[in-house]
Amino acid sequence: MHHDAPPLTPHDASPTERLTELTATLSADLDQGRWTPGPLERILVLRLLVATAGDGRLTTDRLRETLWEGNLALTTVGGGRLAQLLAELHDTSTCSAPEADAVRGATVLLERVARGVPDGDLPCAAL
Repeated sequence: MHHDAPPLTPHDASPTERLTELTATLSADLDQGRWTPGPLERILVLRLLVATAGDGRLTTDRLRETLWEGNLALTTVGGGRLAQLLAELHDTSTCSAPEADAVRGATVLLERVARGVPDGDLPCAAL
């Protein structure tokens, strides 16, 4: 993905629609080898998932801390895809019940990234 490439999701969609579409796009890209998260992305996602282990919530503070830890490198590594996903999650982190499905779908993708396993076949205990 080049710096002048269009965003993966339209900006006029709702945060939930953007998150759902982005999650589907990144999952497909991961499955087909068009996106291979690198060490920085996997480490940051693993740290985020460890932070949520107690209550399972992707809070705005946890997402903001992850983006902060990734610093500027996260916006460029892997085409900035993970940074965009985390930003969309941040926008929906105070979601209502109907939006929770979009967050759950993104969380499954984050678990796959943390494991470094494209097909997502390993159980969570493998983290």
